[in-house]
Amino acid sequence: MKRVSLAIALCAVVAVAAQQPPAAPPAPAPEAAAPSSTPGHYAGVASCANSGCHGSTQPLNATRVLQNEYYTWLNHDRHAGAYNVLFNQLSARIAKNMRLRKHAYEEALCLDCHTTNVPASLVEGRVDVEDGIQCEVCHGPASGWRAEHTEEGWTHAQSVARGMIDLRRISARAQVCTACHVGSARKEVDHELIASGHPQTPFELDNFTEVEPPHWTPGRETHGVPAWAVGQVVAFRESLDNLARHARGEKWPEFSDMSCYNCHHDLKDSQWRQERGWPDRAGLPAWSPQRWAVLRLLVGRVSPSSRDALDPLVAQLARNVSRMNDSAAVAATAENVRRVVEPLVGKVEAARWNEGDVRALMASITDDRGVLADVHSAQQAALALQSLASVLTRRDPRLLRGALVKSIDALFDDVQKRDEYEPARFAQKLAAVKAAL
Repeated sequence: MKRVSLAIALCAVVAVAAQQPPAAPPAPAPEAAAPSSTPGHYAGVASCANSGCHGSTQPLNATRVLQNEYYTWLNHDRHAGAYNVLFNQLSARIAKNMRLRKHAYEEALCLDCHTTNVPASLVEGRVDVEDGIQCEVCHGPASGWRAEHTEEGWTHAQSVARGMIDLRRISARAQVCTACHVGSARKEVDHELIASGHPQTPFELDNFTEVEPPHWTPGRETHGVPAWAVGQVVAFRESLDNLARHARGEKWPEFSDMSCYNCHHDLKDSQWRQERGWPDRAGLPAWSPQRWAVLRLLVGRVSPSSRDALDPLVAQLARNVSRMNDSAAVAATAENVRRVVEPLVGKVEAARWNEGDVRALMASITDDRGVLADVHSAQQAALALQSLASVLTRRDPRLLRGALVKSIDALFDDVQKRDEYEPARFAQKLAAVKAAL
C-alpha cells in the first residue's frame, strides 16, 4: 500500500525543491569533548556523526541502534534540507508579501521551523543553519548526555533526566512534531503566512513517522495505530492552545483557525455548500473541524463519556469562533475543551487495538458525515484510513493488491487538489472503502 503522497504527508514547504545547490555536509565530528555540567545546551549534529556512533553508511547491527542514523538523515530526510528551501522562489515571494526586512533564509520567522534556531547562549558546540532541522530538534539538546550515553551502565532514563526527549513515548514524539506542524506560541503558520503563499501544514503522526524516513527499529506499541491515535489527540490539544492564544491576542480573528474554503470559493459553482446548509447563520465563516472530525470517532470508542462531554463543548466553540464577536468566550471555551481533552492523551496511549477494533473504526469513518465538512477534515479521514489499513495489510499482504488499498488511494486524488474538493464525490469514495472492508 502506498504511504500517503509526500506532497500531503510532509510539510509542503519542505517538499518544494530548493533553488540553490544543497549545503555542504557538516564537517566530521571532532574528538569527543568533555561532558558539559549543564544539560540543555546544543552540541551540533557533527557530534553525532562519527562512524562508530551514528555515522556509519550501513546499519552495523552491533547495538540496539542502527548506527547509520546520521547518514540516513543527511541523505534521505527532508528535514536535513529544510534550510535550503528558504532560497527558492516561493520563499522569496512569501518574504516579499510579508514585508520582511531580510531574505527568508535570514529571518527568524522562517528559521525557527526550517533550522535549529536556538539562542547562542544555549550552544556549546557548533550549530549551523545550513544543517536544517538536525538531531537535537527532535532528540533534545545533547550536552547533558551525549558523552555519557554510550558508557557501560548508563541508562536511557538517565539520558532523559539530563535533557534527552523520550521519543519512545508517543505523546512526547507527537509534541515535538506538532511544535512546527500544528504550531505553538513560538512558531506557527498563521493566516498572514498562508495568504502570503506559505502552504498549509497537514499533520498525522503515523504517516509522517513512516515517511521520515525511519532510522529506528519500529515497535508495534509505538508505531502504527497507537501513533496515529495519540497523534490525533495531541494535535487537537495543541490546536486548542493555539486558538485560545489567538483569541486572547491582538490579531483576533485569526483565520487560520477557520475553514479556508468556506470563504475562498467560487460562488458560481458552490451550490453544494448551500445544499449542505450552515451550522449557524448562513454565510458566517466556520471553525475548521479538521482536528476534531476524525478524533471524535476515536474518542467515542476509547472513552464514550468523554465524547458525550466534548460534543456540546466543541459545538459551542464552533459557534463562538464563527461569530467572531466575543474573543473572550472563544478563549474560555477552547480552554474548557482542552481540560476535557488532556486526560485522553494517557487513555489513548494506553489503548490496545485488535483487528476488529481497527475495522470497526474504519467503518465509522466511512459512515460519518462530519469528515466531509471541509477539505482539511476529508484529508484527515484519508490519512486515518491509510494508517488504520496498514495494520490489515501487514497481517495480510494480499490486501495490498486488492480493492481496499485502491479505494483508499483514490481518496487522495480528491484532497490533493483542494480547490476541486467536492463532498459528494468524496462521500462516494468513502462508500467504496466501506464496501472493500
